[in-house]
Formats: sequence, C-alpha cells, structure tokens
Amino acid sequence: MYKTFSMELAGRTLSVDVNRVGKQANGCAFMHYGDTTVLCTATASDKPRDGIDFFPLSVEYEEKMYAVGKIPGGFNKREGKASENAILTSRVIDRPMRPLFPKDYRNDVTLNNMVMSVDPECRPELVAMIGAAIATSISDIPFDGPISTTQVGLVDGEFVFIPTAAQKSVSDMALTVVSTREKVIMIEAGANEVPEQQMIDAIFAAHELNQKVIAFIDTIVAECGKQKHEYESCAVPEELFAAIKEIVTPEEMEVEVLSYVKQKKEENNFVVTEKLE
Repeated sequence: MYKTFSMELAGRTLSVDVNRVGKQANGCAFMHYGDTTVLCTATASDKPRDGIDFFPLSVEYEEKMYAVGKIPGGFNKREGKASENAILTSRVIDRPMRPLFPKDYRNDVTLNNMVMSVDPECRPELVAMIGAAIATSISDIPFDGPISTTQVGLVDGEFVFIPTAAQKSVSDMALTVVSTREKVIMIEAGANEVPEQQMIDAIFAAHELNQKVIAFIDTIVAECGKQKHEYESCAVPEELFAAIKEIVTPEEMEVEVLSYVKQKKEENNFVVTEKLE
C-alpha cells in the first residue's frame, strides 16, 4: 500500500507517491507536478568502495523522447548519449547534495531521476531536484537534509516562482536557489540588468518558499522515513595527519600544491612522496 502526499506549490499541485514503485531502492519518490511525472530513486552499496579517498556519488537525470509522446523513427531509432540539459541538471542536483553526506562516507550512492512524462508548463528539472532530495531523505542513507529547490523569474517587475515556459521566454531573471532549514546553500542565476537589491529580495523570497517545501518533506520523512544505517567510517586518523605534518610541513605541501608548471609540480610531488615513504 503506497501513500500520497500533496501540497500547493506556485499555484500547482505537487504530489509525492511513496512505496508505489521502486521498493528495492533505499528510497524512492514518484513525483507529480501538473502532468509532469519523474521517478526519483536513491540507492547505496552495503560496503565502502576500496582504494578511494572521495565520496563516490553518481547523479543521473534521464530524459527520453517518449516523455513528450514521441518515438524516434527513421534510421536512428535509439536515443544517444545524455543531452547537455540532462548533464547540467545532474550537476545542479549533485552540487548542493554532495556536501550533506558524511565526509567519511565511501559507499557508492546513485541518485537516479527518470522523466516519465512532461507537461510543458511544469519543467521536470525542478521536480527531479526536489524528488532526489525526498528520495534521499526518506531512505536509510546518511544525509543531512532535507533540502529544497526553487526557481524564480521576473516578469513585468514581479517575481514569478517556478515560471512556465511562456513566462520564462519573457522573464528578465532566471534564478535557482537551493536551501536547507538554516541557510541558502546554492545559487545559480542569470539575468538582464536588474538592481542588486531586487536580486537579493528574490533570493530571500525563494528561501522562504523553500522552507515551506522542507516542512512538507519533513512530514513525509516523519511518516515514511527509514532509520539511517550504520556505515564503516573511512576517515583518515588524526594521528596519521599529525605524523605526516611532522615529515612534510604545511609550507612544503603548499609549495607542492600551488605549482602551476607541470614539470615542477611532478618534481615536487616526487620529493614529497619520497619523504613519506
């Protein structure tokens, strides 16, 4: 039995189905906004990946022609690689979410956002951004969320939240704001010449709307959220950091890192490596 949660967002209904599909994923949110539908899932491996010193997060945004009712024909019946828009959308989802995972977490995590149908008046990119945050928040993956994303336009001197395609074409501003409960964590903006204060007001207005969405996500987590799983910490021991600083001073490391000439950088790197061995 699945549960549906709904709220009004910019004059349209945002609905989230939990436990309807994707039950094998750690977290899944089936998103509806207008007639736009996006399937958002969050999955994580059981164990950390060996031999890496970074967090292996992969964000996928998949858009296919069938989402707008078209099937490719002719010689090329298969769709090719991800479009530029899909790649940029994946990056916008990744950028605010990556820092909210534990710094010592090395399990493989994949956030997949599959566009099922598209309403031209409700762009799927924003739905995927909110859906990825919901799927991760209700999952058992450690995550310091939730977060929310809002887009703001400026039409005839008035702010328009989550503008339609027609409004975007005449908007003097294209602003995307991502917030946590406490603060704004990402801003992406493009605009014609607008006053600085007007841009600041738009950011604060978007942050205020984000708080309403975060409160909505909190109700979903309270009812459907899983307990966060325990994980194997891959943090570098403080004792090891201290020992390295005794062998290679911060000043020497800074010289090695800030060398812009490739040959010099490789030479410095060899010297530092030789000391540590």
